[in-house]
Amino acid sequence: MAKKITRQPFEDLEQQAYHAYREWHIWLMLCERELSARLSKTKPAPSRADKLKARAKASQEKQDNG
Repeated sequence: MAKKITRQPFEDLEQQAYHAYREWHIWLMLCERELSARLSKTKPAPSRADKLKARAKASQEKQDNG
């Protein structure tokens, strides 16, 4: 007769913690967008990622021109 494999209680917690860690940056970005949209009501403020993209684009254009 085969032995039934049971999961330890900490394995479920460990699995949840792993997924929470992997998805943290996505959750944070979504919360930042939601908060900025609620605060401005008319036009959502650019997120930190959008600001970084704009800064990178500006520095790239500066390098191309100069």
